[in-house]
Formats: sequence, structure tokens, C-alpha cells
Amino acid sequence: QGSVVATFRVCFTQSVSSEEVKCELVKGIETNQGGILGDFVIDTQSVHFGSKSFIQVIIYKPSVVNVKRDSSTIKIPIFLLHSIFFLISTYSSLTGTVNCNTTSCSMGILFMVISVQCLPGYKPCYDSTTCVAKSSFCDGINNCPDGSDEDEKYCATLCDGQFLLKGMTGSFHSINFPSAYEPDIFCRWIIRVQDGFSIKLVFPSFQTEEITDVLRLYEGIGEKKILSSSLSGSSPGTVRIFAHEVTAEFNSDFINNFRGFKATYEAENNNNLSNMERINCSFEEGMCYWKQKPMDDGEWKRVNGPTFPPLSGPIFDHTFGDPSGFYIVTPGDPGNWASSFRIFSLPLIDSVQPSCLSFWYHMYGKYVFRLRVYTSKTQDTLKTIFEKEGNYGDNWNYGQVTLNDTTDLMVVFEAQKMSGLWNDIALDDIGLTIGPCIDGVHPEPTPVMPLATSPSQPTDCGGPFELWEPNSTFSSPNYPHNYINSAFCVWYLYAEKGKNIQLHFSEIDLEYINDVIEVRDGLGDNSCLLDVYTGRGPFVDLFSTNNHMTVLFVTNKSRTRKGFHANFTTGTHLGRPEPCGPGFQQCSNGQCISTGSICNGHLDCLDASDEAHCVHTCTRFLEGNDTCNGLVWFKIQNIWYTVCAENWSGEVSQSVCQYLGFRGGDYKTVSITNRNDSFITLSKTVNGSLELIPSDICTNEKVIYLQCEKKSCGKRIVFRKMEWKVVGGNNSEEGAWPWIVSLHFRGRHICGGTLISEDWVVTAGHCVYGRNIHFTEWEALIGLHTQLNLSSPNTVIRRIDRIVMNPQYNKRTKDGDIAMMHLDLSIKLTDYIQPICLPEKEHEFPAGTVCVIAGWGREEEQDSGPVANILQEAFLPLVTNKECQQLMPEYNITQRMLCAGYDEGGVDTCQGDSGGPLMCQDKTGWMLAGVTSFGSGCARPHRPSVYVRVTEFLDWIYKIQL
Repeated sequence: QGSVVATFRVCFTQSVSSEEVKCELVKGIETNQGGILGDFVIDTQSVHFGSKSFIQVIIYKPSVVNVKRDSSTIKIPIFLLHSIFFLISTYSSLTGTVNCNTTSCSMGILFMVISVQCLPGYKPCYDSTTCVAKSSFCDGINNCPDGSDEDEKYCATLCDGQFLLKGMTGSFHSINFPSAYEPDIFCRWIIRVQDGFSIKLVFPSFQTEEITDVLRLYEGIGEKKILSSSLSGSSPGTVRIFAHEVTAEFNSDFINNFRGFKATYEAENNNNLSNMERINCSFEEGMCYWKQKPMDDGEWKRVNGPTFPPLSGPIFDHTFGDPSGFYIVTPGDPGNWASSFRIFSLPLIDSVQPSCLSFWYHMYGKYVFRLRVYTSKTQDTLKTIFEKEGNYGDNWNYGQVTLNDTTDLMVVFEAQKMSGLWNDIALDDIGLTIGPCIDGVHPEPTPVMPLATSPSQPTDCGGPFELWEPNSTFSSPNYPHNYINSAFCVWYLYAEKGKNIQLHFSEIDLEYINDVIEVRDGLGDNSCLLDVYTGRGPFVDLFSTNNHMTVLFVTNKSRTRKGFHANFTTGTHLGRPEPCGPGFQQCSNGQCISTGSICNGHLDCLDASDEAHCVHTCTRFLEGNDTCNGLVWFKIQNIWYTVCAENWSGEVSQSVCQYLGFRGGDYKTVSITNRNDSFITLSKTVNGSLELIPSDICTNEKVIYLQCEKKSCGKRIVFRKMEWKVVGGNNSEEGAWPWIVSLHFRGRHICGGTLISEDWVVTAGHCVYGRNIHFTEWEALIGLHTQLNLSSPNTVIRRIDRIVMNPQYNKRTKDGDIAMMHLDLSIKLTDYIQPICLPEKEHEFPAGTVCVIAGWGREEEQDSGPVANILQEAFLPLVTNKECQQLMPEYNITQRMLCAGYDEGGVDTCQGDSGGPLMCQDKTGWMLAGVTSFGSGCARPHRPSVYVRVTEFLDWIYKIQL
């Protein structure tokens, strides 16, 4: 209700005065009032001329609002709520002469451009007629016809006021440099030099929070740019980007702000580099001309001095033999996954004679795995020319290979690591010389034989232990000294019947992620998961719902810390609010309110739970069955009423269906079948609003039945024939699976997930197990197609602010392997971002049904197998649980699981696909049949993959979403 301001830009083929334009416009408006404008009225006295040929007028409906011309009462509540098109003038030919009072208005040819209202996620260009995706602004590509989306003043960064750096040399820096940068900052620069040149960046100063505050450098601009380097922590030295256009983006999080960085750049011509210049590198100034592949499992780190932990990796470089010199080494992340790290040379040029590739490598640590050197004409076809495996001691060792044909040849170094620590691999002084290699110059190293070890400590801690009060204190082995590796310890806590248990940890100091405390409500495999603790406390107390509790302490085979100390107490109703007295009802937060305050239209509970469930269309709430026939019930002051048909409308139907979580709906009126019900009638008040009035009977003896429509789901925009496998399989089309989510932990893809609403993602429990404490380390990438371009305009990145593991999840039995993650901000749905449908609870997925899997996991079973950059997709037929159990006898395949796979193998999900969807289609769309859980290897014959059966967890999913 109110007026609408419409803004226009007018253009003429000849010079026309503002008075002439206003005269013609007013005449045209007056002529058309009541005609083409219908019941819209344009206030002719509101015509206002602004700068750049813009005109404003006020449009209103007299039946809705009485617009006064007093400037103190005319307000603008909505700016162009909807585009209202109207004819400026049919009064004249626009080329003749019109008398306006005594003013002659000689008009040229007039045309008008209406200022558009852009859809969510889009912004208008300066021409006021073109809408462009917000993500396309300031990306280096002109998307607006007038180029206004790349306006340098508009795009100037908060960091240093620059945006487009066009010189052959230049510099940029983080905000406030050299003082600490600010939290939650995003800055983007576009560097553009002459075509045919590349860009060399030098960082005189660089200090950011490692992993979380990152400067990302991309080859290219716009949505097709490719991530080249992710820089954080200390100075990376010299960085080269082999493109004449570079996008640089700096992100900081909300905590730990450091000094930041300053970067200088210059253009380089690499076309005339010799083969020696392309290969030779001591890493003193940077990575020279070697490239990394950021979407591998990580990046080689350029460091000086010793690596962590001791007894693995170098303590100094090879070039200088002291801690001042630099070398590159694999990252020291103690993750529990196998990983590979590669560097690539530039393509070499033709050489008339053989060349000798030489390098120094350091493979020291009891868990060191493998170093390989490849040659390649393309990055997809690799030929192994050198390989070493195992622990070669704390020494720099020499390696060499003769290269006979160097035309277009790339050299690739790859370090392969298994899980744990003490597995560092380092490289230094890579070189190329003319002529074949000469054998025997340096001795061939020999692997270090493992030392005989004394019998290991028992890893079961001597338990399980059964504890009763007053013997209620317990701790990790050796506490307060470091606990043992590979521990599996169990404590059973007991209370008297009718009591429950409160568990308190006075100290927790564990290796983050890999060593955990798991607490379960009750005893045995079917007990419910209460929580998983890892890292350092403090943590909140946990409460059982019965008189038993189980505590498990599990550690991996590397790195130990101080451990934990705990105690428990028992009592009645521990951790629960006191029951409310007669005439009172308990809110979800434990608060007590009067029974009459339930559903009274006023928020009495601080958590608003008293007004949360006041409408339903199912009789199961009242009669204990599952009949949802659409009969509408309203709860008023804790009493359920059937709704009469009087004054009901389609608008009310829409509102009620949306309140119930549906998209909308329609209604019908049906004669009353049960006259003993309590009824309520909608009554119109003087101001036009509706109020609810209880009554004994409906006046027209009709009640309301609603047919609500589910929100749109399971719809995709790309249709194509899909073929074969995720393991070694085919790229999907962009937008083909708009609900698939890439879950990143600490900046790298860990698992898949599935979008089920605007703010909830379903994934696997084992993906978040041990990573459920610090939400800020997680990001959900929705609408993503390739891991090489995380900033595509079709991709939205959200942080996670809540993680819920299913209480039935048991890591040892793998049952109930499902979790939910809540996005910190709701997401706008687009063609590339849509939720999948959840199946009905009774839906059956018969064996033989062909469904679809998709993900960014490994394309081969080998731990060093390549990780997919582009989303992969494949068909898989479902398998009966009985057959699955026969093929997977080492597991207990429960009814909460679903199996799929070909008998001959060859098609499967693999590492990194976990948590992603098993999708099946029916006539209404695609639905989430399963969540990728586990398997035996990848794509092996007679070894199907196992998925969580989603229909078994629908009640839990809906409860969490409330």
C-alpha cells in the first residue's frame, strides 16, 4: 500500500529542453489516465528531472492509497516493485507541435528505456536496462554493454583502492599494510599485461594466518579462470603465473589478523627460455618455472630450516647445507588419507642431443612412501622414468635420468604419502645439462632397515572398565603424560536404575581429528551417539538419558598428546529442566508457560516454540494414525479446532501451506462429517485483517481441506546421455546435478554432500566424525562444476554453522552413517542450484533399479590415483541387501543400508565421493535414495558399494530441519 516511484532515462535524436520534455510527458499522461493505465494514476506534479536524462514520476492507485502532494506526506515505500510499462504519449505524433499552456513543444523522436528491477543475485548496469550476475561484476570481463560492471572506481578494492593493474610492472597490498589486515575482508585485483607475456610476482613481505587467510592467484579472468596458487602463512618467494591475465583474490576470516602482504609484479616473456632455464631451480627465490596443480591433495611447500616433526624430513637444504637455504617439501598435514603432490615443468623445446635431468631428494621417516619422476606430452599421460620407495635416512640423495627427446616434453615430480606423520619427502637443486647422464658419480643410496623394536604397549588399555560411583574418575593411559598410539580404550559408566549420568572432562588435549573421545548413551552397538571430542577443550558436559554411558578413546599410530581426565556423577533428571506444574507447558528450551499461552498468537517462549506447531492437515496428531487427508486444524491456546469454510480464500491457503513448509496449495470445501469437533471461523475485522473465532458449528456446515504442493525439488536443467563410471568415468555437464555439494575442510575437498533445502546439506557421518567441533573450518560449495574454478558465477560458497551426526551412527559397524550440515546463510535457488527431493517414507527401491552416482573423488582405487577436478557421473544398478551381504560377508549389511554396483565391477564411487548422493528418478523428479557410505576398494568385481538408506532416516531429517 502506497506509491511507487518509476525512473526513466530518455534519449532524443536532437537537443530538446527539459520544459519541452515535461510538457509533452504531462500531456501524454493526462490523455492516458483511465485508458491504457487502467486504475493506475500518475501524479503529474511529481514529474522530476534528474541528472543524466533521468525522469522520476510517482504512480499509485487511488483505491489503495490517498496520495497527498504535500512533500511531508508523499513517501516512497517501494522502488520499482514491479516493472510497470505504459505508453508515454498517444496524444501527438511525437514529431509535431503541441501547445502546453502557452509553451510550444517542438519534439524530436522520443524513446524511453525503463529502469529494470533485477532478479535476486543480479545487479543493473549503468544503462539501467541490463541485468548482470553480481558475481560477474569486477571479474575482468565486460558483461554490461557499457562496460560498467568493470568500472575501476566501483571495483576498487578495500585493500589498496586499486582494481585493474594494466602496466608491465606494478604492485598491490592487503588492507592496512604493513599493519594488521581486518577480519572478513575480500579484495580482488585484475592484472593484465601484453598478450604473449606471463606474470612474475614477488612478495617482499607476506604474513597471513595459515590455511584460513589466503591469497589465491588464478590464470585468466572471469568464470573460466583456473586456480594456480593458494598462498598463506609465510612468504612464498617468487611466484610465476603463465598467463597474460591474472586474477588475484585475498580472503580473511573473522579471527587472527596478521600483517598481510605486499606484492610487486612484472611481465615476462617466456618464449625464448632455454631448456636449462625452464628446469634449473634451487628454490632460493621461489618455484622458478615449476608449476603446481592446486587441486591435487595439496601443494609442495617452499621452506628453510628443519621440518616438523623431528625424525622426518631435512634440517637444512642441499644447496647451502645450512638452515638459511630453501627447498621444497610435502606438507606435514597428518591426515588419515593417502595423498599425492606434483610439480610440472614448462614444455621443453627440441634439443639436438640428449640432456641429463638431475635432482637431489630427501626421503627420511619411518612412514615415507614413494617418489616418482615422470615425463609427459600432456598432463593426462605420464611415463615413469624414476622411482624410489621407503626410508633412505636423513640424507640428501642424488637422482638422474637421461632425456633423449625433449620436444614438447614436460617433467613431473610426484611425492606419494600414506597417512600419518614421519613421511616427509623433499626436493632441491633440480637441474638440466647438455649430454647424457654419467653413472657412478654419486653412490646409489640404500633404504634404512627398520630397527628391532621392543614389544609394543597394549593398546586396549587393559579394559573395558566398568565404573560405579564413588569410583567415578578416569583418564587416558599415562595421563598426565602422553598417551599411547593405536589405542582403543572403553569405559562403561553405571548409575542406579531410575538415575542418569553427567560426564565432565576437566581436561582434554588430543591430536586434532585423528585421536578422539566418543561418548555414547547406553551400552552396546545400538547405543546412541552423544558426541565426539577431539583437539583441546574445554567441552560441555554430556548427559545420558538412562543409567548407562559408554566412553571410547581411540588414537591413530602417529603423534600423541597429554590426553584427558574425566569424572562423572549420577542423579535424577540431570541436564534436564525441572518439570512444569499443573496448568503449565514446557517450551523447547525448558521454560514453563501457561497452557493457555500455546498458539495464542504471542511469543511467550523465548525460543518461540509455543507458536511453532499450530496448524496441521493430518489426523495422526489427534487419532494416533498416519492419515493426512488435508482437513485443516488450528491450535488455539492448546486446543485443536477444525476450520470452517467461511471467509477462507486462496490467499489464506497459500499462507497456511507455506507455514507448513510447502510451496503453496489449493483448497476445497467439504461437508462436516463429525459434528462433535470444535470449530473455528475466520472473521474479517474493520481494517480488513482476519481473526479466529471459536464456534460450536460452522454456519454453512462446510470445512476446509487443503492440498499443499511440495516445494520444487529434484529438477535439473541439463539433460544428456550419461555413460559409465565415477572411477575413471565421464565428466558431467555443468548444472546437470544442481544439488550436489563439494564439502571443503581446511580449504580442500573432503566429501560430497546433497542440498535438500535452502539451508541444509546431507552428508555421511564419517565425513564429519572428528571434524564436528570447529565449524569455521568447513565450507560448502554449491553449484560447483570444477574444482579448478571455485569462483564461477554459478557457484555459491557458504560456511557451516551447525553439524548434526545421526545418533545411530556407529563408526565401527558403519550403521547410521549420515549427518546434516547447516549453512550459515540460506541460499538462493538458481538453474545451477536446486534441492533434491526426499523420497516418501514408504518408497521402495527395488533391486535392478538403475540410479546415478556423482562426485569429485579419486578416479582410481590406488591411493595415489588422480582426483577428479570436474564432477563425474555414472549409472549403477541397485542390489538386494541379501546379495550384498553375501558379497560383503565381513560387514553387517542392515536394513538401514542400500547397495549398488555391477557384478563385473568397473563402476563405483571412491575416496572423496563419500557423503555424496545415490540418486534415483521417478515421474516427479530426482530423489535422494542413498548417501555414499563405504565399500571394499573401488569398482572391484563382486564388491558393491554401500549407501545409507535415506527412507530409514526421514523422521530424523525432518526433526533436525525444524
